Amino acid sequence: MTWVALLSLLFAAPGAAQLVPTQMRHYTLLQQALVRYRDLATDPTLTQLPPLQARSVRVGEPYTGSEALRRPLRATGDLTDAGAPTAPELLDEPLVDALRHFQRRHRLEEDGVLGRATLRALTTPLARRVQQIERTLQRWEALPVNPGVRTLFINIPQFRLIGLHSAQDTEAQMLKMAVVVGRNEKRLRTPTMVTELTDVVFHPYWDVPASITRNELLPLIRRNPGYVKDSHMEIVATNGSLLAADEAGLQALGAGSARLRQRPGPDNALGRVKFVLSNDMAVYLHDTPSTALFERARRAFSHGCVRVADPLALVRFALQDDAAWAPERMDAAMNGDQTLRVKLLQPIRVYVVYGTALALENGEVRFFDDVYGLDGPG
Repeated sequence: MTWVALLSLLFAAPGAAQLVPTQMRHYTLLQQALVRYRDLATDPTLTQLPPLQARSVRVGEPYTGSEALRRPLRATGDLTDAGAPTAPELLDEPLVDALRHFQRRHRLEEDGVLGRATLRALTTPLARRVQQIERTLQRWEALPVNPGVRTLFINIPQFRLIGLHSAQDTEAQMLKMAVVVGRNEKRLRTPTMVTELTDVVFHPYWDVPASITRNELLPLIRRNPGYVKDSHMEIVATNGSLLAADEAGLQALGAGSARLRQRPGPDNALGRVKFVLSNDMAVYLHDTPSTALFERARRAFSHGCVRVADPLALVRFALQDDAAWAPERMDAAMNGDQTLRVKLLQPIRVYVVYGTALALENGEVRFFDDVYGLDGPG
């Protein structure tokens, strides 16, 4: 379950009044986690561990802080084995299992190895974790009520999208997928916003933003005039006519009197489908041919739009209420080559949020890197 899923209770149950964020059950869970972590933060020694003597410590290897390491892992619920260790100076199996649990909660590689990244997370002051929870709650409180039934949440620091069919969705019923968000550069960050998904476009053209054309592609094209053709791009004048990729065409691009677009196809930057959002920042969701990026733990690589790992699942979520769009037709549209724009019968509310703390129903608390630095200094 993800932080955005905790917001599912934004929606009213059938026949009931809609709920404000502070009435959500999982908001209360995060408040309870705040009380717990404030208590843990009163003992600063919990995060005081000896440095590593090597790059990493693996199961069965010695670590001078093994006994000290057990204290914070027990306090946070990662280590549940209450028995006395047989070899206190070693990284034994219970400690390794606890480290894996800790790593999962902090979006680290779950290898059970005590390396630099894991030690850095273990020695992060618990007062900082308190701050993450507080900032997440503050942003949560500012979210408006959803007027509809279904919704999408995108939590930027978690690199995750969640789709809810109703307020009563269980985790098994939720749509879940990895996303790639904007790079941590001021002009490229994915913005937080409350918006609507209004249209689905199969096999879209990619209208290259002017900033990308000017700063990235135009210099490349000048060095390699064949780039436009090789990348299946077109130079389009303001009247809609196509220009040649000659000096006059490049001058028009540089002057802003023409734009660059990429034709639909297997190498199109938007992939097979685009999901249109109502906003004035040209931010939308889309497929991508660069699927390898979804395997990375930290996924801030785009120019601000959000790439989705399972575009067909999102198509089915978006068009499920339209009787004209049976699953077979959706599959055919995705696998075909026709550019087609479909307007949703009802827009779907989309919350693009920023939460670096997450409380789960099983009592687990997860933390994510402050990828854009919006939580401020610790």
